[in-house]
Amino acid sequence: MNGVDETIGTVQLRVEKIAALNIPGLHQDAAASLDDTYRQIDELGIATGHVGDADRLVEKMQKDIARIAGEVKHGGAERTYYHEIDSTYFSATSKTFIGRVYDLVGLRNIADVADKQNTGYPQLSAEYIIQSNPTLIFLADTNYGGQSADTVAKRPGWDKIDAVKDGHVIALDDDIASRWGPRIVDFLRTVVDAVNAIPA
Repeated sequence: MNGVDETIGTVQLRVEKIAALNIPGLHQDAAASLDDTYRQIDELGIATGHVGDADRLVEKMQKDIARIAGEVKHGGAERTYYHEIDSTYFSATSKTFIGRVYDLVGLRNIADVADKQNTGYPQLSAEYIIQSNPTLIFLADTNYGGQSADTVAKRPGWDKIDAVKDGHVIALDDDIASRWGPRIVDFLRTVVDAVNAIPA
């Protein structure tokens, strides 16, 4: 059994135990889009008796996301990125929730064409990443994976990548980059700031 299966099994067991105690529960799958996030916040508001608070939160998130995405400075050349989930080069494509957030700022994901199994989470190779030469590298394995711009620069051959040469390796907060709730606004802010730091 792999780690994902074990996690799913643990969650199912907890849900069953809670149900056995006749405690009301609400299970929500991982969001696949911003609309899913807004819907789930509304569902939580209904379930907890805070409908008005949920509505206000969704409205604020929508306004903040639109405002921040509108601040992107678009350059002439195409900007590509690599989103690193862990140091074995698992990534996330544009069809995932996190990939759709990057889409808001007009970046092209180097992992998309490598997803032959259409899982949304392909494992890339160092050679592929180097050859793809992304403009930006986003590390979602900093807090728990110990990765940083310095560790990336020390990987064999990675010093040839534009993102490394130009100082555009961005260390994300793992927790924020793996959540689909209100903190997605903070994640988008980080991405937009990184894009705007690239010279036009």
